[in-house]
Amino acid sequence: MVELDPILIARIQYAFTISFHIIFPAFTIGLASWLAVVEWLWLKTEKPIYQEIYRMWIKIFAVCFGMGVVSGIVMAYQFGTNWSMFSDKVGNVIGPLLGYEVLTAFFLEASFLGIMLFGWGRVSRNMHFFSTCIVAIGTLISAFWILSANSWMQTPQGFEIGADGLLYPTNWLEIIFNPSFPYRFAHMITAAYLTTAFAVAGVAAYYLYKTCIYSMHVLCLEWLCLWPFLFLHCNYL
Repeated sequence: MVELDPILIARIQYAFTISFHIIFPAFTIGLASWLAVVEWLWLKTEKPIYQEIYRMWIKIFAVCFGMGVVSGIVMAYQFGTNWSMFSDKVGNVIGPLLGYEVLTAFFLEASFLGIMLFGWGRVSRNMHFFSTCIVAIGTLISAFWILSANSWMQTPQGFEIGADGLLYPTNWLEIIFNPSFPYRFAHMITAAYLTTAFAVAGVAAYYLYKTCIYSMHVLCLEWLCLWPFLFLHCNYL
């Protein structure tokens, strides 16, 4: 019988969890900003077509957001179950960063997501648009803290090793803005916007291909066909 290496099993399990989880943030980060743009266009032009687009994609956003939360909780637990020694050593640094993500981003998103979903006709149009913008900003703040923690694990700084072998923070600015963080954060946001652009444009193209010539899908293609070229160019620079 082949003896299984527990470290290898832990890596495979965590790799599966994080690979499944990243699908949803990579889509919802860009989709939240896309919804904010669509609602702004609706308020500016008063065209019902933008409201139709918003109402269609907000349902998909809600499902993907929920899946991201559920899979993210599993990933957080696996820090302790799969990498308990690592969590014990770096908990004084990584723990607060993950905590900041919950306090400054997740609570913000979860609170105003309810207004996005159930606020039509119950709050003013400006308040609803404000809620959409807050959720979009919340997704970016969430990415900020998660990428800061991930980048610190690759390029650690701003800490000292205590006599007990644990890591203690000495400079939070150095920890948060570690050397690789700006590049990883920019790369992640660019990837998220590209993912949303291709996904939304792909759905619109599918409906057009099936001869369902809806003006909303043509409009989605018109807006999103330029996004990939713009962000790919920025990523190349």
